[in-house]
Amino acid sequence: MKPLDITKKISIAEKRVIELINEGSIKILSERNSSEISSFYEGKSQNRIQTAKIIFKSSKSDKDYYADYAEVVSAAYYSMYYIVHAFLALKYKKKLSEGIRGVHAITHNLVLYYLVKTKRIAKHIYEEYLKAYETASEIQKLSVEDFQEEAYSYAQKYDKTRSAREIFTYNVSSKVEEYHAEQAIRTAEEFISMIRQLMVK
Repeated sequence: MKPLDITKKISIAEKRVIELINEGSIKILSERNSSEISSFYEGKSQNRIQTAKIIFKSSKSDKDYYADYAEVVSAAYYSMYYIVHAFLALKYKKKLSEGIRGVHAITHNLVLYYLVKTKRIAKHIYEEYLKAYETASEIQKLSVEDFQEEAYSYAQKYDKTRSAREIFTYNVSSKVEEYHAEQAIRTAEEFISMIRQLMVK
């Protein structure tokens, strides 16, 4: 995706998040509530990724065969969804109001605004790059901005998994289900790992 397209999508997300803040649909949390809510969501994230793995593993078992790949994709998606909200509560002391409609699209906007626009993901990727490649001449040529497109790819991973959950819920052929279920788990694990690293910084 071109940097201009990324900028446009981030701008749209920023506008929506600001609207939600102004209308009171994103609440400010106290320090104590922030920690509790973050832990709650992180626990839900962990439960959902484990559920995805257990269901997927059961599809490979002769003894306990159970192949509900749509549920694998759904659980993998929700593990990502919950870790985003754990991050938002911990790092920004914010939470979506109960009962708000369109939480999944809103969460994609939250990823774009709080993780990509702020360059938290790009900075993290850049720092990991510096750890891996300590060559001074290479470091001098790169900046956090050079990693913004890769950072945006994490927002895309979230959105693609969200879309896959919707497709699996309503319509997909059985031949591609297993592959997509396995990919959903991998994507979710990578996404969760990266967000958790940002949460401890």
